[in-house]
Amino acid sequence: MTRMPDARRKPRSGKKPARRPSERAAGGAGAAGGRARPGTPSGKARVPARERGLTGPVAGPVTMLFLIGLMLLLAYVVVDTTRPGLEIALGDRGTPGTAEVLSCEDLGEGRYDCDARFTFDDPAREPIVIDTVPDAEAGEVFPAALTPEGDRVVPTGERGVWASVGLLALVPLCVAFIPVMVLYGFGIRRGRRAAMIGAFAVSALALLTSCTGLILGS
Repeated sequence: MTRMPDARRKPRSGKKPARRPSERAAGGAGAAGGRARPGTPSGKARVPARERGLTGPVAGPVTMLFLIGLMLLLAYVVVDTTRPGLEIALGDRGTPGTAEVLSCEDLGEGRYDCDARFTFDDPAREPIVIDTVPDAEAGEVFPAALTPEGDRVVPTGERGVWASVGLLALVPLCVAFIPVMVLYGFGIRRGRRAAMIGAFAVSALALLTSCTGLILGS
């Protein structure tokens, strides 16, 4: 038996029902806002870290100035510590003479305590037994000078100069990267590669000179 269609039911149409004005406004606002990024609230844009106050605009220059000051302080300490020894090695300070190493006591961990008989160039003064440099060997004789403090004798001449040069070579190593720090601190991109290459070249030369000086001065 065939079922008769219900006259009360409306036939389906291919057209979608028109939306109300309020729905249109809500839909337009959502489309304009765009899709929200994952991990952020809907409708809110991601704020850069600098604008949120996590990193201030002066953080780079301030850090740069601090590091530069630290490097310059380290260089000054090296120069101030090495200058007296260099002056003694050049004969500008101290009392000249000749040192003969008598004995070296091993203190452990690569440290030695050496004593030497120091004979003054002035024949009127009697020889004395006093501390000398820890890298000496028993029976070794070398030109030396008594320090102004009178607490030890140190090598003079070529050996003493090379030892001082080996320490002073650390100064270029301390200041070699300052140009690189300036470029990065102020956000300057031009010249970074050249500054980095120059810094590594100066550092390598300084390390080579330092090792050579310490070997020849020992």
